[in-house]
Amino acid sequence: MTNDHHAAEGDRVIGRWDQEEFTILSDAMFGENPPQGGKICVVGAGFMGCVIATLYAHHGYEVAICDSDPAMLRSYHDRANPIAASLLGYAAGTDAILARVEAEPDLTKAVEGAFLVHEAVQEVLDVKQALFETLDTLCPATVVLATNTSSFLISDISARMQNRQRVIGIHFVTPGHIIPVIELISAADTPAELVAWSRAFVDSLDHVGVAILERPGFLVNRIQFAMLTEIYRLMDEGLASRDDIDNAVRLSLGPRLALWGPLLTEDLIVSKKTALAVTNSIYEQTGDENYKGRPVLEDMVRQDHLGAITGRGWYTFAGTSESVVETRDQQLSALLAWLKEANTVEALNVR
Repeated sequence: MTNDHHAAEGDRVIGRWDQEEFTILSDAMFGENPPQGGKICVVGAGFMGCVIATLYAHHGYEVAICDSDPAMLRSYHDRANPIAASLLGYAAGTDAILARVEAEPDLTKAVEGAFLVHEAVQEVLDVKQALFETLDTLCPATVVLATNTSSFLISDISARMQNRQRVIGIHFVTPGHIIPVIELISAADTPAELVAWSRAFVDSLDHVGVAILERPGFLVNRIQFAMLTEIYRLMDEGLASRDDIDNAVRLSLGPRLALWGPLLTEDLIVSKKTALAVTNSIYEQTGDENYKGRPVLEDMVRQDHLGAITGRGWYTFAGTSESVVETRDQQLSALLAWLKEANTVEALNVR
């Protein structure tokens, strides 16, 4: 990923650090892949810290988990055992995973020898800022400092630090040991090399890194809450019931998004001309600027990049439109058949 604040390839973003200092840090921190089996410190032993530490240990890393609450450290193994069991497919062997996690109440000892410190403390900005200020002092400049924040900007969390260039968001999506996506969130001070390094680290976890420049909501929550906010509005206005809304998403939008994501789905199911007409129609009827046709969509229509029907949209299609549609329908039918057979909603025993 090349951030818009980065210079041309081969240049370095210096910010308030001098060239020599940055080059040393860049070469030391980002020139190689993360050390497999090295030490990671996870700060915060709550729900997410427990998941993150256990996942790291499962993939062969030595982990020190640190928390100011001794009770959280004492209970770590009991809370982590079902997570480890899930990672192993509920087979034997959880003891080997948990043996790689050491509970350490002293932060100075916990970070000693770590190549990565991953913060997962409570979502309070002052708490995070104070912790990162302390970590900046405790950890050598070559140690990567990551945050699992789900809401605060990286630049705000690192505001009290001297070495901000080593901070990145590595944000797990709940449940983090099962959902394979991890957001990699960068700020203006984050070099592209650290984003690449973080991708390599996430690859070692058999997860998928998705990179984004810091913005409120980042990537997953921004998309998720765009949909949920509209659903809340539908509920407020009484336009549809809870069950009808869930069925509409679960049996139409959901399977397509799970198979292909939103942009490839659009390529596969609708011409960009139609997509632009529909979004503009909703805008004209509601006056809601969020529905106004975006320049990126208008440009695609002008270039006749309409999706699978023309062979190019967000993606380029090698096969014919007919063969693409046939494969699309086979994939979708198989997933819908599985959903029907699994009876997922009733299996949860909800009403």
